[in-house]
Amino acid sequence: MRRTFGCENSDVVIITVSRLTLKNGVDDIIRSLTFLPANYKLLVAGIGEDRDKLIALAEAKGVKGRVIFLGMVGREELPAVLRSADIFCRPSLSEGLGVAFLEAMVAELPTIATPVGGIPDFLKDGETGVFCQPRDPESLAKAVFRIQQESGLRDRLIRQGAAL
Repeated sequence: MRRTFGCENSDVVIITVSRLTLKNGVDDIIRSLTFLPANYKLLVAGIGEDRDKLIALAEAKGVKGRVIFLGMVGREELPAVLRSADIFCRPSLSEGLGVAFLEAMVAELPTIATPVGGIPDFLKDGETGVFCQPRDPESLAKAVFRIQQESGLRDRLIRQGAAL
């Protein structure tokens, strides 16, 4: 499935599943790509009023070729789409429970989130996910690197996230 999205096996694929609105911080994920190597790609699953702004932002930041907008992904397709990625991320500005985080954990993806709203009720930094700071793309990029580089972290996040 990665190849259908234009991603190679050597790419690190970050995915977000959300309504495309400011509250969900998709713009911050796009901005974080400027702090990550060129083989880091972003899959954006969802629709919303900010889609055109996000496309323009990706172009303005020089990462348009690294951001793949999937549009609405159906419930039947979502598990396979999630499993095609390496990391789930939603740097929300506000959040209730956040079912998309739990779906990502079930799909065995390490998860990056912001410590806002109800997220800290289930996501514990270094145990079931990794926190980044709201409105801080560099912090998000550091969280991605942390998952990739910290010994044993990725496996622990996958195991404990799925157990949750």
